[in-house]
Amino acid sequence: MKRKLLIIVTVIILLSNLPFWDFFLLENYTYSNIDGTFLYSEEANKGKSFSMCERKYGVFLCQHPDKDRGDNRLYRTFTIKPWRFWQWRQFIFHSERFTLPYLEPPKDTNKP
Repeated sequence: MKRKLLIIVTVIILLSNLPFWDFFLLENYTYSNIDGTFLYSEEANKGKSFSMCERKYGVFLCQHPDKDRGDNRLYRTFTIKPWRFWQWRQFIFHSERFTLPYLEPPKDTNKP
């Protein structure tokens, strides 16, 4: 019985990590620099990828040379949720976005 349950759970995890499900299950990841002047939202289903984010941040640093001094790292503003087993493939094969240091998301001043 335990073996059957283990096989069922393993199959569910493997099937949920197939690329087909990315369209429905992927989270939109967000990034920022330390002072919040650069913001980027990675939208999986709209062609906005992490590599595009890195390129745009490089262009941003070239256009704002004062931002290239001091802390010019890119931060992730999303938390890692390991209980979302359907994202484990992303954690393993696209780990560069998850290794960025975490920064609390900037507060939206337009909300009441």
